[in-house]
Parts: sequence; structure tokens; C-alpha cells
Amino acid sequence: MTIRFNAKAGIATALMIGSAVCTAQTKDARQEKPGINLFYMDKKVKPSDDFFRYVNGKWVDETEIPSDKTRWGSFDELRETTNNDALAILKEAAANKSLKSSSDQGKAANLYRTIMDTVARNKAGITPLKPYLTKINAVKDVKSLQALLTEMEPEGGLGFMGAGVGVDAKDSNRHVVSVGPGSLGLPDRDYYVSDDADSKEKREKYVLHVAKMLKFLGYKDKEAGEQAKKILALETAMAQPRLDRVERRDRRKSYNPMTVAELQKLMPSFDWNKYFTGIGFKKVDTVIVTQPKDMTALDGLLKQNKVEDWKAYMRWTLLNKSTGLLSTDIETANWDFYSKTLRGALKEESRDKNALQTINGT
Repeated sequence: MTIRFNAKAGIATALMIGSAVCTAQTKDARQEKPGINLFYMDKKVKPSDDFFRYVNGKWVDETEIPSDKTRWGSFDELRETTNNDALAILKEAAANKSLKSSSDQGKAANLYRTIMDTVARNKAGITPLKPYLTKINAVKDVKSLQALLTEMEPEGGLGFMGAGVGVDAKDSNRHVVSVGPGSLGLPDRDYYVSDDADSKEKREKYVLHVAKMLKFLGYKDKEAGEQAKKILALETAMAQPRLDRVERRDRRKSYNPMTVAELQKLMPSFDWNKYFTGIGFKKVDTVIVTQPKDMTALDGLLKQNKVEDWKAYMRWTLLNKSTGLLSTDIETANWDFYSKTLRGALKEESRDKNALQTINGT
């Protein structure tokens, strides 16, 4: 599904209060001047009949959504312009051989060159993942699982849950540790639990996609399909207790401060003091648990001790997070499901833009 989203609708408010300023992009010189853009208005429409159409009608009629995008509006135009500027800076840095690899610029340039070197990526295949896959294969119980999750958290984690440090939402003078749900392969909870036909179809296609991707790790067809179904089942169990889309809008529901001892009671299968120390968080006095029900449910899943299911989920999570750095056939397969099937994109973004997104962490 594609969305033509016109953020210029905000001009409606600007026309009423006379204080907003926007800049539109077009080759027409009339559009290069800052200020309220009247060119995109459809003055044939009475504002009393359809004010949105009155303000944005011409823009809606004449604007094409780029084939590598699934939505388009003035904020998307702004992001595109910013990305193009950032990409120009990045390419200049990548061409500068005098940058030290230890510098921030050097690290960004090296990563960019690595992503753009498709010959080396295709030759390497999944080789960069093998050390991590070996560690996943060695997991045999909750204790070894915790050790691996602790080790991998600074590198982006392997799902289940995540921890970070940020400004306290109720006291901007201090920073606090927060703990929340880990990653899932589908965008959010509703994809797993909704019973409508579209959601069911997307889950079926997701299983096929996961099976296809697992074959890059060496799974045969039958085993890949079986593992994909187990992964969906585990992710569904992880998704069910989470807040839905509406509940997540209420920030009060995700602000649940507690001591480490209280968190330990909430999820006793995990040694939280050891975990926090292992990821570099020392002397933690308060933890903001964003979704306590998720922690309780996760504790139940750990007590079931389905080690092979955990490992299948972590292999998939590892692969899914790494697609933009592996061979181009893996990268394209990832795009085919997430961008084309789920979001309706018609064309892959250029590789240099994908590289920029990876470097930006977006």
C-alpha cells in the first residue's frame, strides 16, 4: 500500500493564523521563494466544502510518489534533500584517503566503502555471521543465553529484550536505565494477533520469507519451513502481552520505574544485576520498565526452556539485522518482503542511499 501524505496540509493552520513559513521544492522559480506556497492550492474548490482540497488540491493531483518510496510529502522532500546533502559529504569523505580510520569520519567512510563493495560482499556471503552463529549454537540453557545476550547487547542485541540509557521522562535533570521488549520480525504486535484477512495473509508471507532467508544460512527447504513456523510461534508469544498501537501512545503506560530488586521479582529467570554490570551499567538504582507484562511473559518463555526455538529466533534476528551488509541477493530478498510486500514499494532505493541509512542508524 502506498500513501500520498501531504505534510503541506499544515498550511491550513498557517492560513488561519498567518504565522507559518514553508519552502517548497520545484523547478518553477515561483516555488523557490520562502513563505506560504499558494501554487499548490486548488482555488476552484470552496474552502467551506473541502479545506484540505482547497489548500493542497493541485499538489495532490500533480505529485507522483517516487517509485522507491511508499509515501511522499513535504517532510519527505525535506528528508530527501537532507539525505542528498549528507550523502555528498559522505562520498567526499570516502574519497579522502588521508582520513584516519580511528576518526569518526574515517569510520563512516570505511563503513560506506564496505557497503558499496558488492564484489567483496557477494564473495563473503554469510561468512561475517559465522562467529556469531557459532555462539548462538553453543547456547544450552538460560544461563548461557543470558551470557550471549549480555555480550551482544552493545552490538545491537539478539532480540528478547533491550536496555539503554536516556533522560528520565519525568525528571530531565537525570538519566535512567530503561528496559523494553526486543525486536520482532514483523513491524508490531498487531501483525501477530489481528484476525483480519490481510494480517493472516501477511503472516503467511512472513513465514515464507523467513524460510527463504534461512536457506541462505544453509537450511534445506523442509527444515527452513519448519524453523520459520517455530520462529513465528515464538514471536507471536512474545508479541501478545505487548502494548498495542493505541496503548503505546499513552506514555504513562510505558513509564514504570522500579528498583533492580523489583525487576528481579518481575523476571526472576534472569540475573539482572549481572546483566547490567556486563553491559557496563554500574550502580543502577532505578530502571524504567516500558512493558512489565512483556517481562513477565518473557520469564515464562524462558522457564519453558525451549532452547532450540530460542536459537532459531536468534539466528533469524541476527540475519535480519544484517541484510544490508551481506550479499546483494540477501539484501534484495529482504527488500522484496519488507519494502515491496509489506509497504508497496515498486523499486529498491539506490545502494548509496541504503548505505547512508545504515550509517545513520535509520
